[in-house]
Amino acid sequence: MTYIAADCQLNGDLQISSDCMIDGTIFGSLSVQGSVTIDQQGVVDGHLEADEVRVSGQFKGKLKCKRLSISANGLVDGEVMSDKIEIFDGGQFIGSRAREPMTDNLLVEKEPELA
Repeated sequence: MTYIAADCQLNGDLQISSDCMIDGTIFGSLSVQGSVTIDQQGVVDGHLEADEVRVSGQFKGKLKCKRLSISANGLVDGEVMSDKIEIFDGGQFIGSRAREPMTDNLLVEKEPELA
């Protein structure tokens, strides 16, 4: 497991080939082969791609995962592409959910057009 401590701030693009727990702050792009836990003090601002993401802290940006879980203290603000989303009482999701692969121009769910 990779651990980003509370007093640590990272800027840039990171690739991690194991599970990851974040208590510190990351600005940039994070690609994880495994699960990511953003703890209560943790902040991620940028792009995040992982198998599973659990948010007890704050995430802002673009997120792609198979499963997203937002705890009672968690905040996710941005564009999310996820097969499953679970939000516990008190958790916050601000943004949009995409169904198509993420690009710079996300395709977001739209209401059907009337003919």
